[in-house]
Amino acid sequence: MEAAERQGIVGVLVAIVLLAGCAGPSAPAPPDMSGASAVVAEPTPPPLIEPPPEPPPPEFAIVCGGPAKQGGAILCRTAPNTDVSLDGKLIAKADEDGLALIGLRRDAPAAVEVGAHGPDGKGASVSVEVLARTDTVSKFEMSCKNIAPQSKEDKHKAEVSWLKKDKVMSLFSAPLAPVALIKPAEGPYSSAYGVTRTYVPKTKDCEGSTSVHNGQDIAIATGTEIHAPMAGTVLLADPDLYYEGGAVFLDLGRGLVSVTMHMSKVEVQTGDTVAQGQLLGLSGATGRVTGPHLHWGLKFRNVFSDDRGTDIWLDPMVLLELKAPD
Repeated sequence: MEAAERQGIVGVLVAIVLLAGCAGPSAPAPPDMSGASAVVAEPTPPPLIEPPPEPPPPEFAIVCGGPAKQGGAILCRTAPNTDVSLDGKLIAKADEDGLALIGLRRDAPAAVEVGAHGPDGKGASVSVEVLARTDTVSKFEMSCKNIAPQSKEDKHKAEVSWLKKDKVMSLFSAPLAPVALIKPAEGPYSSAYGVTRTYVPKTKDCEGSTSVHNGQDIAIATGTEIHAPMAGTVLLADPDLYYEGGAVFLDLGRGLVSVTMHMSKVEVQTGDTVAQGQLLGLSGATGRVTGPHLHWGLKFRNVFSDDRGTDIWLDPMVLLELKAPD
């Protein structure tokens, strides 16, 4: 082969090689997916968000309404089922809503300390101002049998009546409603709570006596309807107690008992639960009275004491205005 001819062939080969290098590598063929299941990528989880911190538990406390009044009561709010004390002595227990009622004696001091005693040694207290009373003195002329039992039969009846009352006053019912009382009968008020009354005998067959009037009288005629001042459970419904005559002892809960006396007819039975405003019976002049009227009493009982001698009568007129603190 001639030299010129060989040079031409070499030049062609060089050109082919150069063109192949400029084209670059060919793309790889896609993998064969026939017969294989598709792979799906799992979604990326969102970033974790920390929950807000729990709020701290409320501070243990007791809040009471005031000022109070001698012979009245104090309503307080604290933790549910908390023991409550008056001037350091346990006297009441807060209900399921944290409401406690504390009765005050007629000679309560000008200020009292109400304490709440919670679990784990927690405690709180508050001072409540107590307003003084200005009660009056009066005299009544009465027959000897109305001042005190005279005959053997009357003495026995008075004893049986006392035993009935003492037994039921040791029973405590759960409250059925918030503390909000209404007047049990429509009529003008007469003898007030707290009056010191001297009973003067009409004859010389007995001695007189002096006592404090422990309820509010309402001057109404025989046959006037008497209604429940608040929802409650009937502890005792008796048509003929010695002093009270026809009477209904209605447990309002929180240690408070309503007593309506001198009734001519009793329409409820022991053990009944009644709603506020429900008919209890009719007024009259039964028991120790000088004429027809309704005597309405409210007795407060220390739930921590088995001694019913510690029970105290409260002023219904004061409790009619009683309101729970916010």
